[in-house]
Amino acid sequence: MTEGIRRVGIWFLLSCKRYLRKWSFLIILLLFPAGTLLIRGSEKESAAEIRIAVCTEQEKIYEKGTTGGLEQKLAESLVNRPAGDGLFRFYWCENEQQVKEEVASRRAECGYVISAELQKQLDRKKFKRSIRVYSAPSTIAAQLSSEVVFAAMIQLYDRELLVQYIAEKLEAAGISHTPEDIGQLYDKWKENGSTFQFTYEMVDGKGEATRNQPKASVFPVRGIVAVYLFVAGLYSAVIYLADERKHLFLAVPYGIRTGCRLAAIAAPVFLAGISGLAALRTGNVDWRGGYELVVLAGYSMMVTLFSWAICLICRREALIGSLIPFFLAGSLIFCPVFLDIGKYIPEFKAMERLFLPSYYLRMF
Repeated sequence: MTEGIRRVGIWFLLSCKRYLRKWSFLIILLLFPAGTLLIRGSEKESAAEIRIAVCTEQEKIYEKGTTGGLEQKLAESLVNRPAGDGLFRFYWCENEQQVKEEVASRRAECGYVISAELQKQLDRKKFKRSIRVYSAPSTIAAQLSSEVVFAAMIQLYDRELLVQYIAEKLEAAGISHTPEDIGQLYDKWKENGSTFQFTYEMVDGKGEATRNQPKASVFPVRGIVAVYLFVAGLYSAVIYLADERKHLFLAVPYGIRTGCRLAAIAAPVFLAGISGLAALRTGNVDWRGGYELVVLAGYSMMVTLFSWAICLICRREALIGSLIPFFLAGSLIFCPVFLDIGKYIPEFKAMERLFLPSYYLRMF
């Protein structure tokens, strides 16, 4: 028994060596993790910040920390936003003309000019031309960034509204007060987190909060890995049947022949699994440690057994080769690789079960 296992292991190692000597197969193994690394880098580049020019009507640049009206505070709050707070990066311009030039040259996607009497206009509820925007016709940055600008404005103006409202009520009641005291109380209760507190948790399908969520990625690395291993298993089935036709296994003792056949099919799946594992690491996928390894190993065994079953049913490598495009297209369409189509078309939910990658992807 031990000798038989040793021989099967040797056959498996020789099969791995055989595939590694095929330059085309080896290049694919190496290109997959390298490709995910390049795609990850391109995603970071594509997520570059959108530059937006901003100025006040006064022809000067306000220094951080100086006192000024609502228009200055608004411009400062936009320019001094944290670097990772959204896609938009606002920067100073000296005057309205410079804002126009920045937008015209496309150095800025759009530009905002804040009225010098912004607070007076808001107090009088005359909002027209209080904030002017310049934008190129081919961009929607102005529509998107307007939400950021007006949110920042309201956050600043809310303080003024509260001070005015409380001051009016206190005066009507004959109570002495100072606007600074009211503003300080507003700042205190706004910033200490005691008024409102929001907690966000990502919850998985089992209702348990998941932690250490990865950054969003456009490229579905885990889904491509699942399809990649599935296709590798079907490819190994084609090679195995070609070897059978050449009577390669006749020289193998009968008692270990089935084990050697499975080892021959498992070898490229194993190599593809290592390549897929590297792709998961380079693709910035949420890593689950030992669970990830166990699920990937179990899926590789499923692919090997499925490929073996296909060999027993079809018996011809040309037929299995013709089925590879079918399984590939079906996995990409019906399995939740790019899109979980079963959520939108329930009739396709049953089709998903015909393709192995769905069982692997549903484990995460």
